[in-house]
Amino acid sequence: MNYKLLYIPFLALLWSCGNSPQKDAEGTSDTLSYSIKKYENHSKTCVKEDSLCATVKFEYPEFESVELNKTIQKELFNLFHDDYDTTKIVKVDFNELAKSFIADYEEKVQEGKDFVNKANAKNEGGFLANPWYMEGYNKVQRQTDKYLMLHTNTNWFMGGSHPISMEYYYVYDRKTFKRVTLEDVFQKGFDQKLLNIAEAKFRKQENLKPADKLTEENGYFFENGKFLLNDNFMLTEKGIKFLYNVYEIKPYVAGVTELEIPYEDLKGIMK
Repeated sequence: MNYKLLYIPFLALLWSCGNSPQKDAEGTSDTLSYSIKKYENHSKTCVKEDSLCATVKFEYPEFESVELNKTIQKELFNLFHDDYDTTKIVKVDFNELAKSFIADYEEKVQEGKDFVNKANAKNEGGFLANPWYMEGYNKVQRQTDKYLMLHTNTNWFMGGSHPISMEYYYVYDRKTFKRVTLEDVFQKGFDQKLLNIAEAKFRKQENLKPADKLTEENGYFFENGKFLLNDNFMLTEKGIKFLYNVYEIKPYVAGVTELEIPYEDLKGIMK
């Protein structure tokens, strides 16, 4: 595991942004229709734009299928769950997630105030100098006869040196509403063949020679210097695109890395 701040005393707002169904640019005849929903929640201290407070915002598509909506929202909630914090469980709705986030913020603010009072000193900054925020924007990226593809952007700040922004692709089977994996797209025994093709493409994209090591000394975080693919992918019109987030294979300053492999290069291993 980044605003207009109005005076909304710990009030959750949930509304539909327009009633007309949305369709993807591809124009598939049987495109799944959806509406855009927004959720917003603030801590009690959000009284003006520069307020020291916590803000939670989400935007996501809502389809006719209740099952599909639950699956999509569950994926979104999982992105904001700290797997290393065994004291907390994965939240099941936006209110629970926002309430927990705002409570954590208010606890930190109080701890800071108590420390300053006890030390009889001025607050020189630290985590009290910036507001906290949590945002998730889920967008329908593309639809085909077989697949529904979403692109999710998350942004949050809970103190520290800088905010964190992440991007995720989700591919769903339109009939079963189950998330599609690489095993669903490629033929059995594809693993090493796909890795070889992807690494060659990656090295060309990064201007690396075959002998160049993918280690930290060369600016990469691949474990043991061995190239690996993740499960963060989507199926574009031209090929399969993988996305590596910050810190995943490169330092934060390098940003995200995208790797798109043309379908022509994957002939013989795709289903």
